[in-house]
Amino acid sequence: MMRPTRIRAALATAALATVLTTLGSGTAHADKGWEETAAQGTTPAPSNGARHCLSPDGVDINALLSIREQIIGPPNCRVAVAWKPWVRAFPSWGTAADSATAVYPAGYTPSLPKPMDDFILKFLGVRVTQDIGTPQERSFSFGPEVLRLVTIEQGLPFANFATPALPGLKPGTHTSTVFFRMSFEHCDGLGTVREESCLPAGETPYTGNLPFEVVKKHATPAG
Repeated sequence: MMRPTRIRAALATAALATVLTTLGSGTAHADKGWEETAAQGTTPAPSNGARHCLSPDGVDINALLSIREQIIGPPNCRVAVAWKPWVRAFPSWGTAADSATAVYPAGYTPSLPKPMDDFILKFLGVRVTQDIGTPQERSFSFGPEVLRLVTIEQGLPFANFATPALPGLKPGTHTSTVFFRMSFEHCDGLGTVREESCLPAGETPYTGNLPFEVVKKHATPAG
């Protein structure tokens, strides 16, 4: 399943600190998912030599999710250094704020009143497959720990995801595909069209086959 989703992450300012909820160590449908957006330039290299990943909204995802490794996912974050560990981030899952405002497809009844609570209850984890359909294909399975943070934006909760560190890759073009695993069907409470608002039970594609580049080393910024 693919739908227009996004990473929407509020910066931890004093005004927003009370709405950030960390979930262990481990969307507005109108927005186009950043998985489908072409890369526009590169992200800056901080002083420690590792490039931080910025979402299309300008949020530092490394800082937000406390990730030291290179992140692959958003448009400006699709280059990794060869043989270095990397982390796969993927678009957030947003839901209605509560049962009072939630709307669902015909025949669907949530297990918990709040749609985000219902999602967390049913979310089993992900399978991340690199170089799918090639002799180099390899899959990694993770549990609910990939759900790193729930943020609140404009009154709506968003679950933000990132995997643990993945093994480094050889130089060249690679791909990454994310599959969700759900214990039961979940609907986000934001619409009545099942194909747009629901995740089925079992395993289903959550992203497309995202291409990214692995290089021997990052180019030194000019100037």
